[in-house]
Formats: sequence, structure tokens, C-alpha cells
Amino acid sequence: MKTGAVGRTIIERGMEPKMFRVVLRGRLSERFASAFDGMKLEPGAGKTTLVGSLDQAQLWGILERVREFGFELLRVEEVIE
Repeated sequence: MKTGAVGRTIIERGMEPKMFRVVLRGRLSERFASAFDGMKLEPGAGKTTLVGSLDQAQLWGILERVREFGFELLRVEEVIE
């Protein structure tokens, strides 16, 4: 956190964790669960959804793992409650 000139607290953009949903084509087996530690795996019809609270750095880490494993990324969305 940084403090602004007038004494207000400024939260750096992307630092606050938010809930994200990352949807991948195909069904991920449980052996991949450890690669996405902290994320809940929700299998669906021809897809797997990863849900969890992430800051921007963690989100980019998840997306990098998706790319490294060669999974097809269908969608990334913030979960608004």
C-alpha cells in the first residue's frame, strides 16, 4: 500500500485478490490439481472451470501454467458477487 499526498491510502492496482473463474476446454484429471494449488476444480461437460481468489500476479501464474500444459483457454472472468 502507498499513501497519497493528502494522507489517503492508495491500493496498488491489481494487488487486491479477487475471485476469478478460468474455463479450460477438456476435463482435467486430479493429477493436475496440485499445479493449480488454491484453485477449486469444477468439471463440466467438455470443460473444466478453475475458481479461486487471486491477485494479478497469481492470475498471470495460473495462465502461464495453462499455456505450459497446452490447455485451451476458453474464458477468464472476474466473479462478481
